Amino acid sequence: MLFRKVRRRFHKLKQLYTDQQINEQQVLLSLDLDENLQVLRSIYQDCFDVVFRTFLIGGQTKAVLIYIEGLSNIEEIDENVLAPLTSETEERVRSLREMLKKKIHISKMKEVKTFADCIENISIGNPVLFVQHEASGLALGLAKWEKRSIEEPTAESVVRGPREGFVETLGVSTSLLRRKIKSPHLKMKSMKIGSYTNTDVVIAYIEGLADHTLIEEVENRLQRIEIDSVLESGYIEELIEDNYITKYNRKSVIK
Repeated sequence: MLFRKVRRRFHKLKQLYTDQQINEQQVLLSLDLDENLQVLRSIYQDCFDVVFRTFLIGGQTKAVLIYIEGLSNIEEIDENVLAPLTSETEERVRSLREMLKKKIHISKMKEVKTFADCIENISIGNPVLFVQHEASGLALGLAKWEKRSIEEPTAESVVRGPREGFVETLGVSTSLLRRKIKSPHLKMKSMKIGSYTNTDVVIAYIEGLADHTLIEEVENRLQRIEIDSVLESGYIEELIEDNYITKYNRKSVIK
């Protein structure tokens, strides 16, 4: 009976998130941690850079920290959140506020009670902490913007607008997209190509705007690639284009 009730609420919440804009949602979080995670996992489906980090507070109370890789300060998370909470020795966590005051030493913290508030904070790089039997989460001010020098691409200079371009590090490039598009509808599917290099490749698109048929076709073409190494994007561009001609075909055409 309880399982059916939870399942009905989950499907109702999922329908709400597909029928309305995310930022208009004021659906309250549940006391059931697993129920909250089901909804958030469905929202962040096909987002490889969204991390759901599960751990136990003091070895007893289940908790989950959700953040976007590349937007949050991982060092601060490990040092000021995970380390003190996992070493918690009290018998049980009596309340979120009690844990906030005693264990987490961060200057900026905010209690969030709706899915919309959770998504808003996660999208700007603030990790959100969820604890079992708590109908609210804790948004932690641990956003961290990439400090590496991001320069204007020489081949695509602009007169107006930000002078930023993608860099060699995939995580930095995906975080640039997340900074510009603060929506869970921005999906990023990750895969590896190259039998020796195992190069990480990401398909990024906005769900609801991109044609699903086109996305599936791109994914299928990428999965069919058989190559030893991928050292730059030109390799992939040639292998997935419609009329790809190898050097051997070019010779036959010349003849």
